[in-house]
Amino acid sequence: MTIMEKTEMVGSYIRKPLVAAILLAGSVAAQAALEEIVVTATKREQSLQDTPVAVSAYSAEALENLGVQNLTDLTVQTPSLQAYDFPTSTTNIALFLRGFGNTDSQTLTIDNPVGVYVDNVYIARTSGAILDVLDLERVEILRGPQGTLFGRNSSAGSVNFITKKPAEEFGGRVMVGGGNFGLKRLSASLDIPITDTFRAKISAAGSEEDGWVENKGPNDLAGQPGNDFYAKEQMGYRVAATWDVTDNFTADYSYDFSEADATPAYYQSQSDNRQEETTNQVLGNTAYAYVLPESRNEQSGHNLTLNWDLSENLTVKSITGYREMEETSIQNWSDTLFFATDLDWETEAFSQEFQLLGNAFDNQLSYIAGLYYFKEEGSKAETQYTNGAFPGILDALAEPGASTGLFLGGTNMGGAMIETELESTAAFLQGTFRPAGMDDRLGITLGTRYTEDDREAVRTLDPENPSINFGAGANKDDYSHWDYNVTLDFALSDTVNTYVRVATGYRAGGSAERSLDFSQTFDQEENTTYELGLKSEFADGRLRVNAAVFRSDYDDLLLTISGQPPLYASFVEVFNAGEAEINGVELDVTALVTENTMITFNYTYLDWELDGVVVPDQSFLLGGPPASATDRRGEDISDSTFIPYAPETALSVSLDHSFPLSFGSLDFHVNYVYRDEVFSQPGLGLPVPALGLVNGRIALTGVELGSTEVKVALWGKNLTDEAEEVYDLSTAGHQFNKPRSYGLDLTVAF
Repeated sequence: MTIMEKTEMVGSYIRKPLVAAILLAGSVAAQAALEEIVVTATKREQSLQDTPVAVSAYSAEALENLGVQNLTDLTVQTPSLQAYDFPTSTTNIALFLRGFGNTDSQTLTIDNPVGVYVDNVYIARTSGAILDVLDLERVEILRGPQGTLFGRNSSAGSVNFITKKPAEEFGGRVMVGGGNFGLKRLSASLDIPITDTFRAKISAAGSEEDGWVENKGPNDLAGQPGNDFYAKEQMGYRVAATWDVTDNFTADYSYDFSEADATPAYYQSQSDNRQEETTNQVLGNTAYAYVLPESRNEQSGHNLTLNWDLSENLTVKSITGYREMEETSIQNWSDTLFFATDLDWETEAFSQEFQLLGNAFDNQLSYIAGLYYFKEEGSKAETQYTNGAFPGILDALAEPGASTGLFLGGTNMGGAMIETELESTAAFLQGTFRPAGMDDRLGITLGTRYTEDDREAVRTLDPENPSINFGAGANKDDYSHWDYNVTLDFALSDTVNTYVRVATGYRAGGSAERSLDFSQTFDQEENTTYELGLKSEFADGRLRVNAAVFRSDYDDLLLTISGQPPLYASFVEVFNAGEAEINGVELDVTALVTENTMITFNYTYLDWELDGVVVPDQSFLLGGPPASATDRRGEDISDSTFIPYAPETALSVSLDHSFPLSFGSLDFHVNYVYRDEVFSQPGLGLPVPALGLVNGRIALTGVELGSTEVKVALWGKNLTDEAEEVYDLSTAGHQFNKPRSYGLDLTVAF
């Protein structure tokens, strides 16, 4: 059966605007055509094929097949989406979409341009293990500015997690797994229909893994924590309920909680080899053990969604979210910067969205209007340590008086505290009109959103241990912006379709937590993207070729400058500097070669250029005494500035093949992912070499034992054990990718 035939069965006509997306099925056994998926990229349930937005969509089966266990794994599989663990924490991730993101993702006074949403609730800070406890139905990655419908600082795009709703029938799923580096995993979910109108779901997950960089040396400090780097232990649970109050009114509620005890990434002074069996000291290049306590992240959230169908053509929806996050993040960079940090930060956020969705003029016009409110309060205390510039090596976190074999312990440089508050309000309207007489071949979409953001922050010093680097200060500012979206989609034929889109997005201004003068603020950053897309299908829906060409223009570009170690390692500046232009091409090809074999190819090309990047007069890190050789204030540094994590080329290639068996199916999956050289920082550049990884999975699926289905899967990541640098910390510290990992999972569904 072709995709067209499947669609005709449900009485809908497939329009063919480009969706630059790829759906990888968990098993390709006996498929007659490429599968279809429903997305909510326009805040309506719509076929992926009918949605004129560039989307990468992954079903639950696809995520399992690709071995996606966390958000970092997801970014590896999506060429347009790049990421890295923030240097101080493996539970915080910095996201970059089509070349733009936030290099300072653990900062309360800067927003992320890649919005993260769980069931339409905005997640302001990308910290924690929330993905591990979500019982996901699918993930949607919307590429390009989502300024009208997902407007809370989603100027580069958004990542939307959609969870499974409680099922109407009793059932459950249990997965147990293990692997090298001491990996142990356990997850379970249970659907409980309580009445005909009320049903619930309970999900839980837990895992632990040893650190793969062993923190050991001849100077182990007795009585002080010396955990290995990259160790992690986490657990969480989620409770969801659906209540059909009446035939036209439904309430969905969920609560999730997760905690993770982890140690940070290891930054080594050497850039030509990967440390694994021991940590190292920069002077003398010998084994050395460091003080390293565990970090902890806890987060929880409530979500209440009310859906009221006033009529066949009018629906009112309310989405209420409340989230809390607390994190202690400790990092010891003694092998690189002679430096260490201890961060304690927390946030609480409330959001409320009202939507009015309707159809008019005999369904020629579909529209959505809404109001949005978001408030976040946060606090952070940061203490910094150094071991000083001594002729030897010291442990920056060692307690004063403790012997390290050479010298005494590290020096406490004092603490500073940040208090922040952000309040955002918005109103939006978007509609799609399909003129009569065009047989639904032409769609005209117009959307607009007005947003106001008010932000204030105060920096104080620890009264008992004042910082020697930072002074007290405060800042307050407000920002506003009109965003718009104009999209035309047109079906040239039943199998060849196009769309053209012009959309804007913006990121609110703020301040840099680690700037010398905390009264300084930066203005908002704006993005306008022009996009042309093509979508085509051949061979009765067995071959799909998607392509998109785009240009993104950024005004008042936010530039992050990190201080050079060792003297200025504490400081970070953020300011508006010039313009950026990114030109890109995205290509997605899916081929169902046989009923049991599928090949996929995803490719992204980015070409960027900066202009008018001028060092502001208030810069400290790029300043210096007037007229001195180090004073770059007022200088155009466009030629020596970089867009971080924007590889010129990134791609993924996958092969899925299934061998049907009399008692199930043996499914093989192998994929190769590659990205070109990238830069760690915009101001310093700091090139990171290209990286290519091979991953695979073999699964025995569909084995039925009575009413129970059993699945056994053997998986491996980085099968060729590539060892490459993935982050450069101010030229002094180098983080490497994880060595080859593998494991075995057993899943039982009933």
